Amino acid sequence: MTQTMIPDRWELTIQLIEEHGSATVEQIAAAIGVSPATVRRDLARIHQRGLIKRTRGGAEPSLQNRARPSLAESRKINPGEKELIGRIAAELIKSGDIVMIDGGFTTYQVAMNITAKDVTVITNSLDVVQVLAGRDCIRLIIIGGELSVESGTTTGQEAVHQILPMVADKAILGADAVSIEEGITAPFALTAQAKKAMIQCSRDLIVAADYSKLGRSALYRVASAESITSLVTDDKADKNILDAFRAAGTEVILASP
Repeated sequence: MTQTMIPDRWELTIQLIEEHGSATVEQIAAAIGVSPATVRRDLARIHQRGLIKRTRGGAEPSLQNRARPSLAESRKINPGEKELIGRIAAELIKSGDIVMIDGGFTTYQVAMNITAKDVTVITNSLDVVQVLAGRDCIRLIIIGGELSVESGTTTGQEAVHQILPMVADKAILGADAVSIEEGITAPFALTAQAKKAMIQCSRDLIVAADYSKLGRSALYRVASAESITSLVTDDKADKNILDAFRAAGTEVILASP
């Protein structure tokens, strides 16, 4: 069997564990085509990231749900905080800016609250498109690619190829997980690729994430904590985590009523 890359192997391992509720080292080794010793090393490292729970002879799903919620589900998770964060993050968009915005309920709230004029918005989010389509003084550029029905975003190599030639003033991104140790991480490779491309093409990176996303880690690394220009979060965020981001040079903006 062809050897899989480590991130892909981890993704397959996590999927197997979550689909069956648990899995032994031998079951994982047989399914993926690697040695039991390799599986044990993988499980130890995946467990360290909080993505699975190590058990005697195998592993089971982590109590921390790694799956990204759909937009409909996300609306029910800390909606007040996300609305405030979106409103504050939108104030960072200035007249004449070129801005990249990705998917998620928090970035949806950013789009809802844009008041600056002559703004160009580049997005892979169908929800952001719906909010901004026909809005006066906003030029809207829609990124195509493979559609993720669950998240309502376009991803894949086609999306990345469309993003990379562009130059933006700011990327305003949501985050499934962001920590000082791992930076911005995402649970799925295609999501991570689109985020990376937007960051690469933007001068400043603004992360809009509520307190529940901080201090967490997912499977695929997107960018380091040091690359974040501004972190917009809410006043429920852990003070120690916020201080660590400030020490790394990130501007921390708290959205409160």
